[in-house]
Amino acid sequence: MTISKKYILSLYLEGFKGTIFRQTQFAEFEKLIHHEAQRGTPLTASQLNQWYLQLNSQYYGPDLQADPEIQLEWARIPHFYYDFYVYQYATGYAAAINLAGNLETGGQTARRQYFSYLQAGNSKAPLDIMKMAGVAMDQSAYLTKAFTQFEKRLAALEKLI
Repeated sequence: MTISKKYILSLYLEGFKGTIFRQTQFAEFEKLIHHEAQRGTPLTASQLNQWYLQLNSQYYGPDLQADPEIQLEWARIPHFYYDFYVYQYATGYAAAINLAGNLETGGQTARRQYFSYLQAGNSKAPLDIMKMAGVAMDQSAYLTKAFTQFEKRLAALEKLI
């Protein structure tokens, strides 16, 4: 069985969308509901439906004809009932894209940085350990680099199709 390059690219793009795009949307929704709760706003199902639908429309834009029941999606996502953390999926995925890119193009230096990162375990703060690996997550460049990789892979898929 051979796996086509189109399949691999599609899988990558879908993973990117599902992790960076969707988890960022979820994090924004989670931040909104926590903020509103702290302000004393009642978190009724009706209000949550409205906020979620608005945010979904904002993220996907006017060209998407969304199923009206998307407003209920918030109710099936257990992350919203825990401590605020879903943003970590998006930031971690973007960091992993950078790590992989560094290993592909950075030669021996990138390999040494990566091994230092692995050996560090949890001996330092996570952002400091990521810097050891050559990914400065306190700067927006790592996100730009991840989106650039997405654009390259999307262009490659479009060319194949």
